[in-house]
Amino acid sequence: MDDKKNKITIRISDETLRKCEEGMCISDCKVRNDFIERAIEFYSGYVSSKTHTDFLSDVILESMAGIVKTSENHLARMLFKIAVEMAKLESMLAAINDMDEATMRRLHIRCVNEVKKINGILTMEEAVRYQRSDEE
Repeated sequence: MDDKKNKITIRISDETLRKCEEGMCISDCKVRNDFIERAIEFYSGYVSSKTHTDFLSDVILESMAGIVKTSENHLARMLFKIAVEMAKLESMLAAINDMDEATMRRLHIRCVNEVKKINGILTMEEAVRYQRSDEE
């Protein structure tokens, strides 16, 4: 892009000027000229998107990448919290139960099959009913 800038005069409404000032704060533009130049570049790309799909594809791609990254971070934090809670529960259960290896293996196999059967959606009520109905 050419570094030479042209000085022009524009006439805009008070409302548009207010939107420009608000946009400057959001977009971290220090001067009105930078904001207006960015706005013109964006709008120009938007208008020509009917013939130039590259612009639209880049905008969608960047937007989707941001959404996926945010979701990924949120899920990772939630999974970490769940893993900590599970580790606490398992430690407490191990401390109060004296279970031999064969029983633990049978329990593991039973739990894997149960989780497959219910598609991973388990409630405490279902677990209690399961334990009371099928005690060995």
